[in-house]
Amino acid sequence: MTASSAVSTDRRKLPLWRLIAGFAVLGILAALLITAALVYLDNSRLDRYMRALADAPASAQLPDATLKGEILRRAADLGLSLQPGDVQISRPGGRPHITITKYSARTPIAGMDLRLPEASSH
Repeated sequence: MTASSAVSTDRRKLPLWRLIAGFAVLGILAALLITAALVYLDNSRLDRYMRALADAPASAQLPDATLKGEILRRAADLGLSLQPGDVQISRPGGRPHITITKYSARTPIAGMDLRLPEASSH
């Protein structure tokens, strides 16, 4: 028997349980990534809503509490755990400038705690 034929006969098939375990790990990782991506997508939707609200001409007439309430309502609709202290409103030049500070959101799967970035309407 030659060396090359010995190598070819020693090759074994991957056991089925290892193949299944490998795909299970990849599936879990994919599920976690998709879950985290959905939270970041919802945060992006909240950012767009906040910017549109700040840019709306009627917003200049609304009280800060109303603007903050609208943002908190939208965050709750998206399933984000935004707190009243995370929303800051100032009015340079009479127009609202809205800032959402960094905050945490917990994912529904695996309870990952994600830090979401600060967003500003300007």
